[in-house]
Order: sequence, then structure tokens, then C-alpha cells
Amino acid sequence: MSSLAEVHARADRFQAGIRWRNIALYAYSAFSIFVSIWLIARGAFPAMKYPMLLMVAAHLLVLWQINRRITARRLPADMAARPALDFHREQLERQAHGLSRAWLWYIMPFLIPFLWELGIMLNRIQTGALPPESFGLFIVFVVVAICLWTAVLLAFSRAALKAQLQIERLNAVKAE
Repeated sequence: MSSLAEVHARADRFQAGIRWRNIALYAYSAFSIFVSIWLIARGAFPAMKYPMLLMVAAHLLVLWQINRRITARRLPADMAARPALDFHREQLERQAHGLSRAWLWYIMPFLIPFLWELGIMLNRIQTGALPPESFGLFIVFVVVAICLWTAVLLAFSRAALKAQLQIERLNAVKAE
């Protein structure tokens, strides 16, 4: 049997983990946006200018989605009328739903400009603008991207599963 205090403590620990994950995602996006804008301003890769701008837009979209879908919400002031368990469950259900659909709102916005960049790189290899040895680098980019996005998808799926387990615990507490 779990007491309400134990439920609050478990929910606080779970939400603290979510906050740290979100901070890491915010930091990664800020770094990537900064580097992309810096490279564009320098004119470092003129053929990649528009895909990099689209990648910056993807980062901004994903940051908004993180805030909208999986950020923990504060306990509302009018909580007295509604049980705390229901509030925690609603938060977890919203987060679990967002995490389980991360492929749509997290991966897809990055996949489109990445594929565009790969297309430009492949075209430049085929037209001779890049040396033929660059094809090996192209393959490395593809393999690393597949590994990275698989790891990201697995991490979000694991987080969704943890949220579902928390929901089940809350349901068990409420049934008692």
C-alpha cells in the first residue's frame, strides 16, 4: 500500500528526471542552433545554407513541442477541488502520449532537412564537386544517423513506458 505522500515523492522524483532530460534537450538544441547560425553567417557551407536554416526551424519547433507535450506542469492553485492523484495521472498521461509519439514531433522535423543535406552531399559526390572518397563519409553519416535516431526513439519509448508504469501505480493507489 502506498500513501499519498509516497505518491507525491515518487511523482516528484519522476518529474525531476523529466526536467533534467528536457534541460539536456534544450542545451543540445541551443548549441545546434548557435553552430548552425554561426556557420551560415560565415558562409562555411553555401550549398547547405537552406537545409541548415530548415534544421534551425526544426530545433525551434521541437523546443516548442517539448514544452507543450512533455514538460511537467505546476500544480494549479485551484487544486483543492480536484484530487492530487487525478492531477498527477493527467500529467503522466499527457507526457506518456507525447513521448510515445516522439517519432512524429521530434524525429520527423529533423529527418527532412537531414535527408535534404544527404541529397546535396550525394549529388555533389556524383557530379564530382566532392572527391569520390567522400562517399565513405556519406555512408558513415547515414549509419551514424540511423544509430542516433534509433537510440533517440528507444530513449523516448523507455520514458513513455516509465510514465505508463507510474500511471498504473497511481491507478493502484486510487483503487485502494
